[in-house]
Amino acid sequence: DEEELSSDSESEDETESLVDSKIIEDDNEAMTPKRKSKQNVKKKKEASKKESNFSIDIGFDQENTSKAVVLKRLLNCILLLNITFVAWGVLQERMLTRRYPRYTGEYFTYSYALVFSNRLWTSIMSGLFLYHMKPSLSRSTILYEFSFPSISNMLSSWCQYEALKYVSFPAVTLFKSFKLLPVMVMGKILGNKEYPQYDYVVALLIGIGIVMFMASTDDLELGQDIYGDEVPQAWTGIMLLFLYLFFDSFTGQWQSRMFKRHRDLSMFELLFATSTFSTVLSLITLIHDRELGPALDFIYRHYEIHAHFFIFSLCSTFGQLIIFYTIKNFGAVVFTLIMTTRVLLSITLSCILYDHKVTAIGFMGLMVVLGAVIYRVRRKTEGTQIIKWQGIEDEKAEELVHEWHEHLDM
Repeated sequence: DEEELSSDSESEDETESLVDSKIIEDDNEAMTPKRKSKQNVKKKKEASKKESNFSIDIGFDQENTSKAVVLKRLLNCILLLNITFVAWGVLQERMLTRRYPRYTGEYFTYSYALVFSNRLWTSIMSGLFLYHMKPSLSRSTILYEFSFPSISNMLSSWCQYEALKYVSFPAVTLFKSFKLLPVMVMGKILGNKEYPQYDYVVALLIGIGIVMFMASTDDLELGQDIYGDEVPQAWTGIMLLFLYLFFDSFTGQWQSRMFKRHRDLSMFELLFATSTFSTVLSLITLIHDRELGPALDFIYRHYEIHAHFFIFSLCSTFGQLIIFYTIKNFGAVVFTLIMTTRVLLSITLSCILYDHKVTAIGFMGLMVVLGAVIYRVRRKTEGTQIIKWQGIEDEKAEELVHEWHEHLDM
């Protein structure tokens, strides 16, 4: 009897499964082609996410979100990016080119202390994100690979801070727009990448605009830095800015190469590893150059710099995360337009607060640079909408990192 009952139940289960499969088949046949294509796209995205560890839940589903909410998030990104980067720029110029206390005190000359502070906070913040989001760690990446972008990232920041001793902040800010050319050269060397011809034209125009701006605006005293000390050559600041561009372009291209090679590498793991390496290396440099003690003594004696240090490092850390969020959700074109506005705001505020004079030729140079940047945006989006309500997909991790680094100047 028991055998008969079990065989009856098995036959009933088989009948039910056949009925269920028939229903599913009927549903699939009744499904419209549009619905089928949506399901296929969804399956492809899910497969891509399984293949790549780059996907991290920092975005939102724009397809099922009202346009009002999307616009609100975009406006928040615009506001936060401008506040963060403009405040970061103002504090950078204040800390490295003005006295403590103001007018009568001494200069803070320890650039590596700023590098150490920024990277320490970035390491802590990215570590917290790693702990909270718990992405699976990369098994294919070898530890030493993180050291190369860490060293170049540390050196690029140091060159940028040191350059302020010789050239004005508006000139430094505008000079960073010339990053396009070394990025293309480094991309050709490290990744054998091809770039459209208009990128080279844009790089040339940006170079011409920068020369116009700096030649008419920056009064470089031959043989002296901003503190009035003798220096080996007049164009030390320009040389430091070129070194900044070289190291920074290497950092971005190397990290893009890592994402291409290691599909299981997450963005926050990269950020944490790079910033931790840079923190340790900058601390070793401070100790080796015997600047750690004097830097801490300076900070201890001048209470005003405490808040400056904290806000400066906070802006640097959150700025990187907001850049990543904006490009991930709204695309590189929207982000480029936001950062072009930020350049104008930073230069304007610096001129107002620190009394920099911009001549008519300098203003023309500024317009040439901004015009070239906007022209490049237009060419990149030819035949498509300039503003898209969809960011960069997870399978395009290398592209996202490239765009992130092209505009990151911390």
